[in-house]
Order: sequence, then C-alpha cells, then structure tokens
Amino acid sequence: MKIISFLGVKEDFEYQWFDTTENYTVIQYIALDEQGRYEVQIGQTDREAYGLNRKRVVVFIEGYPYAEFVAADDFDKTGDLLSEIRLLQEDNRLDMCEYPEEGIPSMYASFTVEGLPNRIKAKGVHNAWSVVANISDHRAMIALAFLRKKEKVMFEK
Repeated sequence: MKIISFLGVKEDFEYQWFDTTENYTVIQYIALDEQGRYEVQIGQTDREAYGLNRKRVVVFIEGYPYAEFVAADDFDKTGDLLSEIRLLQEDNRLDMCEYPEEGIPSMYASFTVEGLPNRIKAKGVHNAWSVVANISDHRAMIALAFLRKKEKVMFEK
C-alpha cells in the first residue's frame, strides 16, 4: 500500500452503523495497492467506550470501514490508538486473537502490537491483541485497513 496524494479534510462525513449514525471529521487520501487506486478516509470522532468518552478513529476504503481504533487510557500523553486484532474466518465471522494465549499472526509482524488490557484498564475490555498506532501515523492506520481489506477479499473468492 502506498499513499499517493492528500485530498483534504471534510467535516461532515457520516456512516451508518446498524442503528446508529456516527459523524466524523475525515482526512482524505488516494492510496494504491496491487489491486488499484482507492479513496481512503481517516475519520475521527469521540464517543463512549470502556466507560470514558474516547477518541475513535475509523479507516474507510471506498466508504467501507476496514479498521477501527479506540484511544488508549494514556492517549492524552501518548496519542496512541488501539485496534483489536480479529481474524476473519471462512464463514465471515471475526474471531478475536486472544491475549496472551494466542500468538500474534505473522501478517501483523510489521505493526506494533500490544495486549489491549495493558493499555485500557476498564470493565468489558477484551483479552485481545491489538495494533497500536499513534494518532498522527496515518500510514500505519491505512496499512492496517488495507491488510484487512486483502483478508476480506481472500475469503470472498
């Protein structure tokens, strides 16, 4: 994946999650992978998660959400966001990659990975591995979204 151009910022991007509409400020890019050229949006909003109002970042490729991030407990100091590693199964089910019991899948070797409960200490936090990306590291966030897009395409064949 390669980011080839910055398109701008849009403040009124909406996405319908089942029965909830979420509003985002998005930073828009054009990116390339081996399959072609895509419009990518990195959407930011705030919402309740794990008992606090937290930063939420979603990476959309051609309008579809491929990667979701939530702010770590120390976000105000580190700027770190976390995205749970869930592996797509053949039946389109997403299975959590359990921390620390399961190993980190090799396709995540290029990312910084930590146990989600090490960075968010709250009721309901899953024992999952998570990708860590700084809020300013759009390249890492987009790379994760493209990895998940590629994984989804593999199972659709």
